Amino acid sequence: MELSFNREAMTDALQRIVGAAEKRLTMPILGNVRVRPGETGGMRLETTDLELAWSARTEGTIPAECDTTVSVRKLLDVVKAAPADSDIRAEVDGERMSVGFGGSRFSLATLPGEDFPDWEAGAIGATVVVPQNRLRRLLEATMFSMAQQDVRYYLQGLLLVATGHTLRAVATDGHRLALSEIELDSPVEGRIERIVPRKAVAELRRNLSDDDQAVQIGFAEDQIVFELGPAVLRSKVIEGRFPDYERVIPTDLPATLVVEREVLKQALTRVGIVASDKYRGVRMILGPEGCQVLTHNADREEAQETVEASYDGPEMEIGFNLGYLLDVLNVIETDSVRIGLRDGNSSILVQAEPPGGSRYVVMPMRL
Repeated sequence: MELSFNREAMTDALQRIVGAAEKRLTMPILGNVRVRPGETGGMRLETTDLELAWSARTEGTIPAECDTTVSVRKLLDVVKAAPADSDIRAEVDGERMSVGFGGSRFSLATLPGEDFPDWEAGAIGATVVVPQNRLRRLLEATMFSMAQQDVRYYLQGLLLVATGHTLRAVATDGHRLALSEIELDSPVEGRIERIVPRKAVAELRRNLSDDDQAVQIGFAEDQIVFELGPAVLRSKVIEGRFPDYERVIPTDLPATLVVEREVLKQALTRVGIVASDKYRGVRMILGPEGCQVLTHNADREEAQETVEASYDGPEMEIGFNLGYLLDVLNVIETDSVRIGLRDGNSSILVQAEPPGGSRYVVMPMRL
């Protein structure tokens, strides 16, 4: 069986879907891409790790009876090695796929396509459509707050909430919380909530473009589907009850600190040179003169920065994890930030100045 395809088209398709292939190879076929004819012509490529799955359409000629799998990473490396804009020919014969261009030939092992795990598609109950750049910004504004290795498995994902004209993303690891929302062009009936796993969030973010091309989000009972033109990402959702995040967001904060974002970011970065590698703690002293940032470590090394800022409230001292504050400052895009405080033992609320569609809660730290 002979196949042919263009280098650029195949490279783009494989790069989109390679992230779903299983790296630990608990089942060898999970490291492969399934190659078979598309429903409307061309070629259909599929990868999965059983938790999420990519499918992509690409141009090419393929026999109707062809259904095989081959290592997605090896095939991608071979295709990328071909000369620019070249046409590549492949031949499937038994348990081998021969790929060639110019004077180069590669023989790759294959496994039958019928052995590739089928992804059972759930019934889509509701859909929303958003521009890719808007969804990308929503993910970037929140995904850093997802838990990484927490026994509370529902924290190892991103909560998506669609209601009315709003799509909201929420992430928390129990020490900080990030919430951001964007406007939908068409309203959603009722309220839809799904917790999207960390890997699916990362895969989606990696494949979103920075333009206004549409992405359609489909909500099934136990799955979520993202359609990005010729590529479709399906993911299981995390079952469980996400924390009541609205109760965590502090309100009626009597003290307010307004500071230039880059100035505070650079100050935190500098004091971080001597901050404890384990705790990464810093103290902020707030008063009429503005803000001081201090830290020390077990070797009794110290660092201190005076930050010019506008502070309205009582004198206060509060400690934080340095990395948590920097993560927030890295995603806020305005020149200034507004920090609302209650006292030295309560969580703070960080927002852009002027406030926009994102809010960030950071718990204090005892130092």
